[in-house]
Amino acid sequence: MNAWSLASMRRPLLRTRVQLRLCVLACARYARSLAHGISTLARALGMGATLGAREWWKLDAPIIAYVFKVLLASVLAVWISLRLEFDQPRTALLTVAIVMQFRSGMVLTKSYYRLIGTIFGIIASFLLVAMFAQERVLFLLSMTIWIGLCTAGSVIFRNHQSYAFVLAGYTLCIVGLPATLAPELTFNIGVTRLSEILVGLLCATVVSDLVFPQRMWNVTLQTVRRRYTDFCDLLRISAREGVAHATLQAHMLRFIGDIFSLESFRASSGLETDESRGHRHRLSHLNKEFMEVSTTFHAFSRLLQRQRNNSRAEVREALLQLYQWLADAVTVQYRSAQTEQETLEIVQKLKAFREDFSLRLQAARHRLPATLQTRDLLDFDTGAAYLLRLAEELYVYSRTYGSIATGSAPDQGHAEELPAQLEMHFDPLAVALAALRGSITLLILAGLWIFTDWRSGIEAITIGVITSTLFANSPSPSKTIRHFMAGAFIGTVLAYFSNFWWLTQAHDFWTLIIAISPGILLASWLGSRPATAFIGAGASVVYLLHIGFNTVFSASPVTFLNDAVADLLAILVSGTMYGLIDLSGSAWSRQRVSNALRNLVVAACRESTPLRRARFEASARDLVQRSGSVQRVGEAQDQVVVEWLFSALEVGHAVIALREQLPHVPVEMARALQHAIAQIASLYEEPGQAAIAHAAEAVDQALALAAPTAASEIPLHVRHQLLTTLHFVHSTLLDEASVLAFSPSTFASTSPAGGR
Repeated sequence: MNAWSLASMRRPLLRTRVQLRLCVLACARYARSLAHGISTLARALGMGATLGAREWWKLDAPIIAYVFKVLLASVLAVWISLRLEFDQPRTALLTVAIVMQFRSGMVLTKSYYRLIGTIFGIIASFLLVAMFAQERVLFLLSMTIWIGLCTAGSVIFRNHQSYAFVLAGYTLCIVGLPATLAPELTFNIGVTRLSEILVGLLCATVVSDLVFPQRMWNVTLQTVRRRYTDFCDLLRISAREGVAHATLQAHMLRFIGDIFSLESFRASSGLETDESRGHRHRLSHLNKEFMEVSTTFHAFSRLLQRQRNNSRAEVREALLQLYQWLADAVTVQYRSAQTEQETLEIVQKLKAFREDFSLRLQAARHRLPATLQTRDLLDFDTGAAYLLRLAEELYVYSRTYGSIATGSAPDQGHAEELPAQLEMHFDPLAVALAALRGSITLLILAGLWIFTDWRSGIEAITIGVITSTLFANSPSPSKTIRHFMAGAFIGTVLAYFSNFWWLTQAHDFWTLIIAISPGILLASWLGSRPATAFIGAGASVVYLLHIGFNTVFSASPVTFLNDAVADLLAILVSGTMYGLIDLSGSAWSRQRVSNALRNLVVAACRESTPLRRARFEASARDLVQRSGSVQRVGEAQDQVVVEWLFSALEVGHAVIALREQLPHVPVEMARALQHAIAQIASLYEEPGQAAIAHAAEAVDQALALAAPTAASEIPLHVRHQLLTTLHFVHSTLLDEASVLAFSPSTFASTSPAGGR
């Protein structure tokens, strides 16, 4: 065979080998691609599973743990009550259901105030029974006065202190009313009820503190972190893009809610751990400083919005450049600080901002056109002054917040300063009407009990007192009472099945627990979700009041039906009274809150001792918080209250600053300032276009006297403070979008924010 034939035979073999190798390479490439796809899919599924597990752990696991703790504490309370042979173990069960909360500190605090309210209620029961045991009418009239006082106290005080007043009234019903039927057993009834309540409190606090404990400090720290991050985000967006008026108002109202939530958390942490107690003073300072910096931020933002329409573009651009520099100072890695450790870096940046501000301000002022008028330069100086105040207050607030990471006070003076407390400001007439509403509810139900000799009258009075006092502070009592009534209906159905189907099959302790557990689990699950919290509360209260066991099984269809009708009737009467005397959503209530806000400005102008800024601000915010307008910010009618709040804060702070400068100015200047302050007071007493004109004219006169050419003997820093503050007030008074520009007849029906 020659060479040519051998080559021709090898050529197909080589071609086949090449094709096989290419096929192997293609298969290997496909296998690698398939393996990479499978690996990517597995990682994606793993990440999805991890994210799903994290989401479940964050949202659902705490609810499951809470429901389990309620059931465990209830089982423990029933066992102890039966071992001690209490008359009504369900009282201990009801106590557990009422005081159990997600956080251990809240359980401890609520238990403490429940104990105080119970003791005072029992003492009141002893006194009334001792004086009027045989005079049913006098007893009920005295009881009506007591319930009115307790309702007023529940409106005046906040948080768990309010709850103590509710319990003081409710305890008089469960101790005093049964004692009127057997006065000789009054002491035994009071001591037994107190013992049953103590068992419930003990079980709730022990289980909450030892089983899956959720500390108040954790949720408090999360709230502080979120508030700081959200505020810095808002500041950075405002500097970069600007913020619409409605968006700004919504954020500021949410910050108001955060302030009072944090105060509630601070009050609940006092009985928890040493770490929580150690931070209580710092949290008070954080709240005070945040109120100041958020108000200054709002005032500066409103000033920029007014300058957009009334000032030269060069002035506003120069201020925005300085503002952007401040926004850069609160930025860490292209975002806002998310932890207190990162805030320590922000503190150093803000310190550098304050130190370099004068140089940058002078450079920005030199870059302004020489053709600017004096008014335009004053616009720039006023904006720069408020920007510097914002930076100063933000530095103080950031330093206090960052000190959480180091565990020490920011500075010695701050450590020695007494913690600031939120002011308590309320409408006396609204409190009186709430007391009247609670008293009338009691009188209606008591009259029904007396004239019909209804055996379930005491049950009706008890539920009526609970609902008329418990929801007095609700932003929307009518809606709350509807939810509670729906829960009461659910609790009645659960009690029916428990009493006449399940408990009849219970022959020992564990079958008893199995019989009552479904109602406890469902009611606690409903109560764990914000949207159904009051439904869960109604289900818990009614279910445990009707549960058909004491030391022996005692369910009777006739008694059950009577009590069920009594509960629903009492809730209906209470809801009707809330509908007739609703202090939260009426135009009358909004008008009174607006008047109270204006009166705060009048007081800041006229009181012999100038108001402190913190006291003024806390009082104004408390008024709006109590009125419920913070929760109903989406409603146009409540926007008027919100507008008056920020108008009062802006002008009130300026008035306080002007009054602080009175001792440092000449007599003629002091008279001009006092005249301007008096005109501002008259404006807020009776708003109107004429009053605005008079106030603006008086402020103009004071500005003329404070000008550099006419007031050379005024110290430079005092003159600068006077000029910028007076100019800010002047621009606020002449703002056509301000609530001051609206006639009094439109205050209750038109929102200036909504009209733009």
